[in-house]
Amino acid sequence: MNKLAQLRNIIASLDETLVQAFCSRFAFRLNAELYNELKRPLSTSETATLFGSATTIAGRAHVLRPLYVNTLLPVLCEPGTDDDRRKCIATDTNCLNALVQRLNLSVHVAALKLEEIPESLRVPLQNRDPAQMETAITNHAVEADVITRILDMSRERHASAALPQRIARLYEAWIIPISRKIQVHDLLAKHRAP
Repeated sequence: MNKLAQLRNIIASLDETLVQAFCSRFAFRLNAELYNELKRPLSTSETATLFGSATTIAGRAHVLRPLYVNTLLPVLCEPGTDDDRRKCIATDTNCLNALVQRLNLSVHVAALKLEEIPESLRVPLQNRDPAQMETAITNHAVEADVITRILDMSRERHASAALPQRIARLYEAWIIPISRKIQVHDLLAKHRAP
């Protein structure tokens, strides 16, 4: 599990990149008409399954785009339209790329857990029960540390009192749950019963 601790350090650095991208995006309004072609977002489970099944960064970005536009942006940004929307599109691209990179590490976390299966995962893997597996991989202390770190990073980068809470809400409601579900998808897809 030493490798897992190292991976958590990498995740922390990617969280910093993602928070910075979110802070940059907060400077713009929602500009919802830019993305009228997108359909409703998928559920977290559907998103995680498709993300885990995609084999390229571009494919994973495509999977996350509806979630980002329809779910994350309305929490992050104020409604309305900016005069210069090119900068808004550029920050959206940065946010989406940072989000893909952050969630990609969920696949690596699952791979490390399969290298040396923790005791807590043995029965859920045998039963192939996604809900039981998600419970087994959930580490409330680590997740609380992530939220604390996110709040601190957001406060350092932005003067707005509202922004850190918005970013923390994105992590609590979407980013962390999708990360867990991606791990579950990969654990189930790649585990071979003895």
